Amino acid sequence: MDSLYFSKDEKDFFSRVLAVGLHQPKGAYFWQVARLAVAQSLRSGSLDGVVRPQVSGGSELHLEQVTGFRKSPDHDDAVRLLLSVHHQRDLWADEKAYVELLERHIRHGLNLMRSTWLPGRSFYDYMLEEIFADVRPAAGSEADGGAGVLHVDALLNGLRQINVTASSADMPFVGPRMTRYQLILGGVDDYDRLRLGLDDLAFTLGLGTTGMSLARALGERRVVLDVPRPSGTWRDVRWRDVASALRDRSEILPVCPGVDILGNPFVFDLTEAPHLFVAGATGSGKSVCVNALLLSLVAAKRPPELVLIDPKGVDFGDYDGSRHLRGRRVITDMTEAVGELRKLVDEMEERQTSLRNANVKTIAEAQEVGVPIERIVVVVDELADFMMTKGGAEEPLIRLAQKARNVGIHLLLATQRPEAATFPGLLRANILSRIALTVQKASDSRIILDEAGAENLLMRGDMLLKMAGRGLQRIHGARVDALDIKSVMQETRQ
Repeated sequence: MDSLYFSKDEKDFFSRVLAVGLHQPKGAYFWQVARLAVAQSLRSGSLDGVVRPQVSGGSELHLEQVTGFRKSPDHDDAVRLLLSVHHQRDLWADEKAYVELLERHIRHGLNLMRSTWLPGRSFYDYMLEEIFADVRPAAGSEADGGAGVLHVDALLNGLRQINVTASSADMPFVGPRMTRYQLILGGVDDYDRLRLGLDDLAFTLGLGTTGMSLARALGERRVVLDVPRPSGTWRDVRWRDVASALRDRSEILPVCPGVDILGNPFVFDLTEAPHLFVAGATGSGKSVCVNALLLSLVAAKRPPELVLIDPKGVDFGDYDGSRHLRGRRVITDMTEAVGELRKLVDEMEERQTSLRNANVKTIAEAQEVGVPIERIVVVVDELADFMMTKGGAEEPLIRLAQKARNVGIHLLLATQRPEAATFPGLLRANILSRIALTVQKASDSRIILDEAGAENLLMRGDMLLKMAGRGLQRIHGARVDALDIKSVMQETRQ
């Protein structure tokens, strides 16, 4: 028994992944998708409920096609060993069980892929974010124990080559993606030489164009130098790793996009922003960052009402039906979206009247005296598409950015194309808190942050946060996958 059977729907999905996702010619082999499905299944939990469907009109794959059985026994042995360890069973002694478990894993992975890979989304981005993003060395391995960490002596030697004298003030701290070195500079002039010579130092140390960062520290001539490590040595940060940091917070709307360089959850109050602009190139992790912010808002003690505007109609589908959404649905029609923004402008004016009548100045004061009013967060997922395809969007956004803070209406605007045309001057002047993920050019970074730096970030959720009136904060984003969103949203559909 070495045949695996799949239904017509599963066969059609095999074909769609090959043609649309992987751009393979007609007649390409289904086993390519089957192997990806096994990988997705193994990292996504139990096989409970995964059963063989009716297979009339479907497809049959042979074990030899999927694992190389008989034709490439080494590969088949590796797969069999993987499943034996995973299920704690000797699958060499029970070939029937081996084939059945392999088929169930493929089916489970296909079901997960069908629910998380949405039309219009790059399949390569999907594989990076959903299947391979948290692949890392096992605990206790050489990589986990310090591979990629630059030795202090090598760093000090590199500093001497750019004419900077320094000594180590403490042991290096190994964070999720970067290693922090605490240094004492030899003289006051060394700080400027180091600041201006970071690119030369990276080249000297063989680190390419990786984004080192430098900051002053407390103490005479003390600085901290954060040095990125190779991506294979990163420690992945999952949403569940940071979600607990949002419990029992004193902030009104605490949000957590990820962790700081040392690995501590980074939480800030959206009401202090009070509006936020998020931008980054394709693959930088912008959508994952927005999802982390949304899940944070839902977890607040007093969650706001959410108005989600999704011009592409693909990124916010898992939020449909939540009681926290205005109308319990995501807005995907842009004419309706502009109309909703204009209604919010009218609601803003009505709220200002309510505050005056209650003799208070802010929504927090109004809530304290019993005015029945709740905060609203308006999220536009792809601002560039919204602004360029639908006229009339700019004016209500600007009015809300200018006047909505005190009445509890906040904007969260996101885009993959940070251009002056899609983030115009009046919006920029009134949205001073920004998150920049990796961008292609320094000019893109300046549009987002009013300064360069985001072009040197590390992709995959690495970001710079600039809150109004504060300096830059570097954050490594928490990875939010579709299962995280569905788990949280399930509780809000009651």
